[in-house]
Amino acid sequence: MHFWTSSLVLLLVNAICSKAAHKLPEPGQCGTMVTDRIYGGNITDIDSYPWTVILVFRESGHESDLFHCGGCLISDRYVLTAAHCLDGLTEDYRVDRIRLGEWDLASDQDCNSESICTDPPIDVGIESMVSHEGFNKLTLINDVALIKLNQSVNFTDFISPVCLPFSETAKALDTDNTTFIAVGWGNTEHRNGTYEYGSRFKLFVPLKGVDNVICDGTYDEDIIASQLCAGAEGGKDTCQGDSGGGLVASVDGVYYEYGIVSWGYGCGRQGVPGVYTRVTSFLDWITSHLT
Repeated sequence: MHFWTSSLVLLLVNAICSKAAHKLPEPGQCGTMVTDRIYGGNITDIDSYPWTVILVFRESGHESDLFHCGGCLISDRYVLTAAHCLDGLTEDYRVDRIRLGEWDLASDQDCNSESICTDPPIDVGIESMVSHEGFNKLTLINDVALIKLNQSVNFTDFISPVCLPFSETAKALDTDNTTFIAVGWGNTEHRNGTYEYGSRFKLFVPLKGVDNVICDGTYDEDIIASQLCAGAEGGKDTCQGDSGGGLVASVDGVYYEYGIVSWGYGCGRQGVPGVYTRVTSFLDWITSHLT
């Protein structure tokens, strides 16, 4: 198998210590953006999909930052990503920090052709990381992880969280008949270099949901209920989005994350959908790991 490793809300009360867990934002506080215009074909506008983050890796002997995975901001302290992005880390190869508010990797402050400029992107350190206890790096089952930032971030037009599908309305979305959006910079593997191997700009790609039974027939591996498939249109795939990034859809004008970029055969092959971690299958796991 060739993996292109393209490359919450509830208030919980601890009955013992009566300490409230981290609270996720409600719809209206999450899942919104200033504009949903698309800029320059597959390049997003600078204020679109403001929950999209980059995991910045550092490797011994490598002077430059490495942009190997993405994720989604889900609150002022947490990023949701794929467990395979955190697999194989060592003292010499590590996730160094999280970048938020990025659009153009080649500039310190981003401006589009209309001379609309962002705030400079910010890099935030990491307090802790946790991958799902049942993550299998061979099958990529339970491919979900949380990264806790070492400080809270302020929300702006360029940095804000996506919603998670807790409401009954959001959960009821027919994912087989939904067109999702995947967003990222196109890095598809660990150790694949700097942005020249992907895109300098934040990209988007629309991907239609695919029934799991149909998806299962494409692969030798079983596609299970906690996975979601999308894509299969030639030339469109999450090779245009980072591994660990989000597969989102709008419900009643609010964007929810339904999938986490996980794996697939090749990239952009006609009739071959990509496989994503199904977020609705892991809502309890996510909330139980918020502190």
